[in-house]
Amino acid sequence: MPLSLEIITPIGVVYSSAVEYVYIPGAEGELGFLPGHEPLMTTLVPGELRCKVVDSPHEEFLVVGSGFVKIANDKLAIVTDLALDDSQIDEQSAEKAMAAAQEALKNQSALSKEEHARFEAQLAKQIALLNFKKKKHTRRNS
Repeated sequence: MPLSLEIITPIGVVYSSAVEYVYIPGAEGELGFLPGHEPLMTTLVPGELRCKVVDSPHEEFLVVGSGFVKIANDKLAIVTDLALDDSQIDEQSAEKAMAAAQEALKNQSALSKEEHARFEAQLAKQIALLNFKKKKHTRRNS
């Protein structure tokens, strides 16, 4: 029996499929999920999600943002602020947003704790987007 994977962002359900396995970026490193996994709830950090859709010969890849993951009864739900595939990433926009976050963080004394956390999260997300895009280019060219 496969896993039922559902990815939810603020715009709604952006991905839903039966999968053989899923690997996600967790706060403590990469986590893998197979059918029959014990119930678990954990945090998601910006990075690459990969999964193998049932009856597909290839893995699928998405870049995800921060969020939460819950698995129970072979249903894996991911609630995140971002889930994009390679075609949805604008490298120039990500580079500009990363530079803006880095610039804001240079003047840390002027930032509140909330602003600092927001810019750190923005920076992590943009780095994840750019790393994902670069890795995708490498996969295509090899």
